Amino acid sequence: MTNAERFLDIFNQIEKHLKSKFNNGYYLPFGDLVRKGSAKEGVIKRFREELFVYSDLRNVLVHNQRVNGRMIAEPLDDVLTNMESILENIAHPEKVSKFKKKVHYCFTDDHLSKALKFMREYKISQIPILEHGVIKDVLSANHITDWLSQTDLASPVEVKIEEVLEKAERNGNFEIISTRMSVFDAAEIYKQSFRKSPVNWYYDALVITPTGKADDQMVGIIVLKDIAEYISV
Repeated sequence: MTNAERFLDIFNQIEKHLKSKFNNGYYLPFGDLVRKGSAKEGVIKRFREELFVYSDLRNVLVHNQRVNGRMIAEPLDDVLTNMESILENIAHPEKVSKFKKKVHYCFTDDHLSKALKFMREYKISQIPILEHGVIKDVLSANHITDWLSQTDLASPVEVKIEEVLEKAERNGNFEIISTRMSVFDAAEIYKQSFRKSPVNWYYDALVITPTGKADDQMVGIIVLKDIAEYISV
């Protein structure tokens, strides 16, 4: 197969996938499929502009007369490699289950010293806080800074975490997601959190549970540095 033929083959596979997911297999212009998919899946939104460009190239290859029986252009090898990557990503997007790990957590009635010990020992900066078996908040360095700015000589071994959270400027700055979510959708949640009030402030963390519910077992946690590569693109 020529590069042009390979390009059209990959493009058709992408279009077929979009039709099956967003239009029940029926006809809809490719651009409309991409726009519809972008509103529903972060992975489509991630590759939206590239798909529009490749759609224009497809039209050039298909709707122009051939020269000596050959298509008028041959896509570069890099284009084909990128197309194959896009097809793989939209057909089988990575799940946030890749971030599964042991989650170190505390309870609201634990003393702050316990959380600080976890932060130091495991080199982490966010700790989920439970109350009656439900995820109440995610303790971060910002909570502790807010508490320190309003406290006179209080000791971490004396103050409870619930007291620290009460003095925090921003509480509930996190979201709970399920293991079935794609990393691209998780990245979109982070992007949207940056635009929410207060603006210019990402979520402290995304806590992963099997069902995405606050009373389920925590199986992982995502912080900004974990997912930055998906946000920046």
